[in-house]
This record gives sequence, structure tokens and C-alpha cells, in this order.
Amino acid sequence: MGETTAYLSPNGDNSSRGDGPATRLVVATVDGVATFRREGRGAPWHLTDRSLSQCHVGSLLFEPVSGKLFAGAHADGGLWVRDGEAGAWRRLTDGLDRPHIYCLAARRIGDRVTLFAGTEPAALYRSEDFGETWGEAESLRAVPGTDKWTFPPPPHLAHVKSVVFHPARERTFYALVEQGALLQTDDDGRTWTELAGYAGAGDIAYHDVHRLAISANDPRLFYLATGEGLYRSGDGGRSWEHLMKRAERIGYPDFLFFDPRDDRTLFLGGARNDPGKWFGDPMADSIIARSTDGGRTWLELDHGMPSPMAPAFEALCLHHWDGGMMLAVGTATGEVYVSEDDGGSWSCIEDNAGPVSKDHHHLAWYPKAEREAAMALRRA
Repeated sequence: MGETTAYLSPNGDNSSRGDGPATRLVVATVDGVATFRREGRGAPWHLTDRSLSQCHVGSLLFEPVSGKLFAGAHADGGLWVRDGEAGAWRRLTDGLDRPHIYCLAARRIGDRVTLFAGTEPAALYRSEDFGETWGEAESLRAVPGTDKWTFPPPPHLAHVKSVVFHPARERTFYALVEQGALLQTDDDGRTWTELAGYAGAGDIAYHDVHRLAISANDPRLFYLATGEGLYRSGDGGRSWEHLMKRAERIGYPDFLFFDPRDDRTLFLGGARNDPGKWFGDPMADSIIARSTDGGRTWLELDHGMPSPMAPAFEALCLHHWDGGMMLAVGTATGEVYVSEDDGGSWSCIEDNAGPVSKDHHHLAWYPKAEREAAMALRRA
């Protein structure tokens, strides 16, 4: 049997299924793509390959029909593809006029595969030929309220952080704009409706949407992770319940998964405080938590991790197979942790993989002079 692979990146496709436990883990870092391998479950992991080292990679997407691996890069690094495991990386540019790639997603309907790329400034692109050519879904930038879209650090440009597909309606999907809107299309991207019922009087961060999880068993059941905590909807996003608020344990959730075996069980990852505070005191106090009652109560899963966990958790992936599941998490200071007992215990498989980071987050843990120089370049 060949290798079974899981992919770990801040804003790529971080859920995978295989015939058995993962024996390869591909990780997006600020220094490109790091690949780890092991002989089998329980065997030690080893760093075996680094590539695309000139890019700060923020999203990875493996597309199984074509066998291609896509990598989206921050800082105008563009979109890259590798054809097969031994192929060389090549850059894709045709139709992509915004080279700061934030997120990647793929949808398959019958024999047709559509790729999506979300960018900064906030825009959505799609490809029908496995990434060789792209076209912008201009309708997304035509929705009301785009003048309010923003992002706290200079140059204050919003981005499309994630794209999520409805499990039962082929033409329905969602684009999450940070910060700006949770958008739903029911006609394959021609028109959009904003779902804003979560954004009440306490929405200080202004529509700071991070992740949307939709139950495959009950497609009316939504969970939304935001900069203001965690929300739940039982009616497809029309109304929302605020389950975890800004002042609670995970005030800044950024990763959210259903357990593939039971959709009353959820995994949530994030920090106690928002990134603005990390730059004053580099203590994210990150945690992974599990709920078995639909998000009402939570158990912290930190056995094998430092407590408190200073760096931010910047990527979380879930790989599952018949009879088992693996979680992997990457930090802003370069550690990679793995759990194969539903988060009950963790092992650090690497402490120097290179920072795993959405955009600038890793800079909070850089020495002051380096951090200030990097932030000055960002403002330029």
C-alpha cells in the first residue's frame, strides 16, 4: 500500500480521508512546504523534504482527480502547482491578477472539478481546468457593503479567508470575508446573500468570520467560528446562538471540525485573545477543545503540550480512516503536534518546521527589530 497523506495549512483543505493512518504529513510554513514521513502508526515522524522555500505558503490543496498539489502563498507569492509527488513546482498566473493567495478549495460535481482561490484584496477566482486558467467571480465584489470590508493591520485590506460547500445543494456555497461578510450563493456564484444574523450589538470586530462547518447529516446545522467567539445555527444561518464569547476560554477560535463519526462532537482550536494582543504580549494561550454535546460544554485537550501554550495555533487538520482519526496542529513558532487518540494526548513531532502562519501572525514571536522591519514592509 502506498503512502497516505494529510495536509496541514492555515487556509487550505485540512480534512482528508484515507485507507489507513497517515504516513506522510505535508505542512505549509513561512519557508515553503515541509514534508514529514513515518513507517506506520506509532512510528516516529521524520522531516524528509522541503520545497518552495522562497514562498510563505498559507494554503495547501490536494486535488485527487488530477493528482495535483496546489500551494497558495502570502505576500504576493502567487499560486503554485506540483504535478505528482516527484514533479517540480510551477507558478500559475493565467487570469490571476491578485497574487496574494489566501485560501484554496475544490468542488467536484459528477466529472466536473472546480477550483476556488480567495485572495487579498478580497476577491474570488475559479478554475475549470485544474488551475491552468482562472476567472474572477466579479459578483462577489459587487455585493452591498464592500466599502466596510477591512482588516486591522495595515494596509487594512480584507481577504477571502475560506470557501465552504453546502453538503446537499450543489449550487450553494459560502465565502467568508475577513473582515466583512459571511456570503451565501445559491446559483453557483452569480448572486450572493449576506448571512449577518450572528452580528449583533456585541460584534466589536465587525463581521470577523473565520470558519463555517455544516453538518452533512443535518445541513441546517451550522457552526461559525469568528473573532467574537463561536456561534451555532439550527436553521441554515438565518438565526444564531452565541455559544462561546470573546471573554471565554477560546475567545478567538480559528479552527472548527465535526468529528466525522458523530456530528454532535466538535473540535475547536484557537487562542484566548485576538492577534492584536499577541503583538503586545506574545502569549496566545492556545488550546484545542472537544465538545460531545453540540458545543454546550468543552474539554480542553492539552496533554503533551506546554501549558500555557504561548504561540498561536495557526493550522489544524483532521485525517480519518475506518477505525481511527488523526489531528495535527502547527504553531506560529514552528512546532508540529500530532494526536491519534481524539486529542487525548499529543506528541511534538518537530519543533523547528518553520513558523506555520496565516499572513503576519508569526511576527508576534519575532525579535522586536525584525518584527518592526517586517511590519514596515507590510505597510509600504
